[in-house]
Amino acid sequence: MKHRSILLLVFMLTLGAGSLACAQQGQHEHGHEEMHASGELELQRPETGKWRSDESLRQGMSELKAAFEPAHEAYGSDAFGAGEAAQLADTIEQEVNYMFANCRLPARADAELHKLLAASLDAARMLRESDEPHRGLHRLHRVLQAYPEYFEHPGWAD
Repeated sequence: MKHRSILLLVFMLTLGAGSLACAQQGQHEHGHEEMHASGELELQRPETGKWRSDESLRQGMSELKAAFEPAHEAYGSDAFGAGEAAQLADTIEQEVNYMFANCRLPARADAELHKLLAASLDAARMLRESDEPHRGLHRLHRVLQAYPEYFEHPGWAD
């Protein structure tokens, strides 16, 4: 089981790196409004409406959002350092692993979810490796913006 989790994590990081390369190719540096929140994630919608979610997906994404909001606020107040970035990265990894282990979505919805989860892991990597945590925060913010546009989540409010 642990070997499978490691392989899945490597696969998702590879996908995340590809998404990051696409974003960098477009020379997106900072502007939150420059691109549509899901543009660099290349998500696809179902034929009608949004993808259905399950309880574990809603719980995991809600936890990511709950961790992001105070971190983003702290960053804006210059109170978000390496320790806070590492703590947020830990939370991201924990919640992504929870969603991998517990989400039971149909194949097409699951494939779209994996794009979001890979981008979340990419955000965690950026938070750990960068001297400037804004890139990781911004990446996670884009995931959280795209998620409710593509997945049903009653009660999700921006």
